[in-house]
Amino acid sequence: MHAQEWGHMDLDADTSTTDLLVPEAALGRSDQTSRQYLRLRADILAGKFPQGAPLHETQLCESYGASRTPIREALNWLAHDGLLERAARGFRVRSGTPEDVIEIYAARVALESEAAGAAALRHSDLDLARLDGLHEFCCTATEGTEVRSGNFKFHEALWQAAHNSTITSLLIRLTTQLRIYDSGPPSNYGEPDLLNSEHQEILNAIRARDESSARGHMRNHLERSRDQRIRMFASR
Repeated sequence: MHAQEWGHMDLDADTSTTDLLVPEAALGRSDQTSRQYLRLRADILAGKFPQGAPLHETQLCESYGASRTPIREALNWLAHDGLLERAARGFRVRSGTPEDVIEIYAARVALESEAAGAAALRHSDLDLARLDGLHEFCCTATEGTEVRSGNFKFHEALWQAAHNSTITSLLIRLTTQLRIYDSGPPSNYGEPDLLNSEHQEILNAIRARDESSARGHMRNHLERSRDQRIRMFASR
């Protein structure tokens, strides 16, 4: 599976606790490895396996009704994604520290502020319409799951508007790694009014094709998100 091969996957409404972006290598294929990869990935991101939980091939084969080879390959893919880490007897769900969050965010801030600037310069009318629609959805969302899902989709649409597949693939990996720290209930997901206000500032800058402002607003948005996530992590 090549790291740059990523695509969009529309899941049902309940999948705000999973990830909407998955490697293209795992999409549109009938083989068992892709199927088990997607199932395991969704379950990890939904919190069905807590951080640090060991994942044993034999138990997973029984639980998922699969043979060892596709389960083993799926686990290796998930380790490559950064969701799992190798343990003495197989794999375990990645666990981390506030320092890990800071490290991941440092890379994300650099890349996504660049993506916002690129989106300001390169967006199409369709890109802008997509961002407008998702922002409107976020502003009217009342449930925590809707807020979380809308936020993910807004950022995804912004990456697509940047028209830089390398940045997009890297951001997907970083965002996926951050998702395993989202173990709190969706109702505790940020401050929706502030989140939407920051999205509006980013969107206004993109619409005006103001590269510098788009970069700056995205940087501020992500730095606040980083600080909030660290506070949540430290309060556990």
